[in-house]
Amino acid sequence: MYDFKKQLLHKYNSGKINRRQFVSTLAAAGISASAVNGILTNNAHASSPQKGGRKGGRLVIGIEAAQAQHSMDPTKYNGTANIMMGYTVYDTLVNRDAELKAMPWLATSWEANNDATKWVFNLRKGVTFHDGSPFGAEDVMHTIARINHPDSEAPAKSYISQITEVEKLSNHQIQFHLVGPNAEFPMIMSDTRMQIVKRGMEDFTGRPPGTGPFKIEKFAPGSHYVFRRNDNYWSADGPYVDEVEYIGIGDVTSRINAMISGDINMMLQLDQKAKHLIDNSGIGYVINAPSGALINLALMLDRSPTDNYDFCMAMKHSIDREGIVKNIFKGLGSVGNDHPIAPIDPYYNADIAQRVYDPDKARYHIKKAGLENTPIDIHGSDIAGSGALAAALHVQQSAKAGGVNLNVINSPADRFWSSVWIQKPIVTSGWDPRPIPDLIFSIAFSKTSKWNETMWNNDRFENLLLEVRSTLDSAKRKEMYGEMQQLLHDYGGHITLGFRNYVDAARTEVQGVTPHGSGPLGFYQAARTAWIDS
Repeated sequence: MYDFKKQLLHKYNSGKINRRQFVSTLAAAGISASAVNGILTNNAHASSPQKGGRKGGRLVIGIEAAQAQHSMDPTKYNGTANIMMGYTVYDTLVNRDAELKAMPWLATSWEANNDATKWVFNLRKGVTFHDGSPFGAEDVMHTIARINHPDSEAPAKSYISQITEVEKLSNHQIQFHLVGPNAEFPMIMSDTRMQIVKRGMEDFTGRPPGTGPFKIEKFAPGSHYVFRRNDNYWSADGPYVDEVEYIGIGDVTSRINAMISGDINMMLQLDQKAKHLIDNSGIGYVINAPSGALINLALMLDRSPTDNYDFCMAMKHSIDREGIVKNIFKGLGSVGNDHPIAPIDPYYNADIAQRVYDPDKARYHIKKAGLENTPIDIHGSDIAGSGALAAALHVQQSAKAGGVNLNVINSPADRFWSSVWIQKPIVTSGWDPRPIPDLIFSIAFSKTSKWNETMWNNDRFENLLLEVRSTLDSAKRKEMYGEMQQLLHDYGGHITLGFRNYVDAARTEVQGVTPHGSGPLGFYQAARTAWIDS
């Protein structure tokens, strides 16, 4: 059977038979529809898009919501879908390969001086923006200056502020001067908000040009997002489809039904509980990537009742983490330990005792807080991450045994980031993984960050965050990152509900999307790599 399937795949990949002939032949051989979908999926992941990609067609991606706050300004992205739209139009200097290592993109190479306080980046030649302007050093300089501007509220500012100067050595060579040594600086430049914008660009309404695989056709925040293929794109790895459209469908079940019916042919954030629906549908496949993506509760430490240490500890002991992974993630994830570093991360501190579900300890602390059986609101939404609302409801049930009385409020997806997050004392939240702890610590926990959702303010943590960047010894860096994890575990307002795999889905006609541990739908770049097998 192996040789038969191998020969049939060869005919299919070489164009001698079409997809319908391939599927019907396997079905006649007694192979189930779900198995056929698996073969097609693995084939798509193993095949080179440059060889197998077919140009043409339309890709319609169902996202978690169309929000009025969506922007094409990379300093103002406010969620997963917005980041995906950014990758549709812009490029970063550094990308990440399948092993989550730094990969040349708009920068072709880089080199540090002896103490890693200066980094020279060589920029790709022959790249143009959508309006025909050539890409070069001044575009990078402008991008960094916008992030570091005194009035900027860019989330990336918390870690890009280490850049004191961007020196133009030539039109296609720049040198970054850092406030101190940073051995991992290239990985910082691969962050999702480090997309390069055109020099002088400040108005991002209308159709701002990027160097990316698609041009903006229509961008109406909260309504409609359409992008047309950039036929002058510099990379051979896509794009293939003529047009990409993002459609906001806040309800996960409705998003699944839209894909099954063919209204969309790819969807962001498949509910883990619904994986079997796609597996058994015969029309699509699941894109599953283990990752450090997490969902969490954010307890704001600057307001009542979450400014009470004992209340926070009662909450931490009320979480049945194993139950959340089993029942909410359906096994597609791993337990957390109240800091954002996943067990798969090489900097993970395995010496921190795993916090477990303990209703007796929860009751002890809730009594000390004077809040036993007092109703406390949690504001939840799946826009924070697939399964976030269900996980909040799971916590509501497990907390009862310890006298913690929680009321879960299902917040509207289209207003969650603007009206709930960093405003209500307890909310569900979620974070995509960062390639190094510095980035997630800087953006989500530094007292200087606008996205410090728990209002965490710890002097020792801040000092370590600065010191670790100048530490060239990797073992010492791991020790310092480990201490930061311990501080958050012991005193922080961050409660990790679980690390979830990236679980998305596509119809079988969509090929070329490879699971990636750094982000959903191929590290947000499925629009570039996907092609339609009609």
